[in-house]
Amino acid sequence: MAKQLTLFFLLAGHILFAQNTVPTQFDRFVDHSKIEWAAYASDSFNFSAAGLNMLLLNRLTKNEIKASLPIESRTATADDIKYTKLDSIDHIFYGDNEDETMDAAGNVITNKRAIPQKDNNNFKLTQLTQILFIEKGILKSYIPFVAPTLPVVTSTGQYLGERLYFASCFNYKYNSKPSRKSKLIFLRQTKKILQLNPEATPGKLKEMYGHNLVETLWPYVLQNKIKAFSMDNRQLKPEDLNVNLGNQQPAAVPVYDSAGNVVKYMFNAEPVGPEQFTRIEIVQDWYYDPRKNKVFSFITEMILYVSKPNEKEEMETVPVLKLVY
Repeated sequence: MAKQLTLFFLLAGHILFAQNTVPTQFDRFVDHSKIEWAAYASDSFNFSAAGLNMLLLNRLTKNEIKASLPIESRTATADDIKYTKLDSIDHIFYGDNEDETMDAAGNVITNKRAIPQKDNNNFKLTQLTQILFIEKGILKSYIPFVAPTLPVVTSTGQYLGERLYFASCFNYKYNSKPSRKSKLIFLRQTKKILQLNPEATPGKLKEMYGHNLVETLWPYVLQNKIKAFSMDNRQLKPEDLNVNLGNQQPAAVPVYDSAGNVVKYMFNAEPVGPEQFTRIEIVQDWYYDPRKNKVFSFITEMILYVSKPNEKEEMETVPVLKLVY
């Protein structure tokens, strides 16, 4: 029981899984030549406002949807999914759930403890296994499955973290289409920060020519196939994408005469390169499709950041460009 308890803990938003990674039925699609970049970007979100966890639990109780024990993404367990009933899931999660006492005559009495009640206050975090990928110049999101989590609290009331309860909403096709939007349940909008240095992408699945996410998308931005906006929502043309994006004012470069006197100023408008962006923020709208029992994410925009000195000559990271889908 202790081994099972630690294996599926979520602490500080990160899932503690085995380190061995293998290709699985959910990520082999990245081998297609049209997939230019791909990486796991799993995270846990609070969907309690939409009641996703309770909705899934109620539907599982009524046998309306299928579920399995928690799955380790990027391991062989993702290729060996076995659907099971809620009773079996509860038995694994709570153990035998029995207390033994002794009566006055010395007889052992076994009492079955009640399964703790769940509501939106204690059953609110959902672990989403997500693969971000670029297909034909478009950044997309694929959610193979989700896992509601429950808090683990000691007898003294100390909160230890979240533990995966079960897995559901299985989507075996990366390009599966949702039902009409009017039939979907809106969960929430999220903003996820991703660093662009190679060490910050442990879930990387594919990079063509060694290009990171922004470097892969940048040619499509320069071809005006992706809409680019300044942070004050001015639509930009490819020729507007220059180094002045990161400056409050255009960078003025002095021009000198033969005597060394400044005769005029030229404004620096060298093209900005994707290597100058240090991190990105991805804005996503999340939906649950009750008819298909799947979770879908629509990426609405991506915000690009650069590092630059502030008034105190200290480096700070600031947003300078939005790519809108």
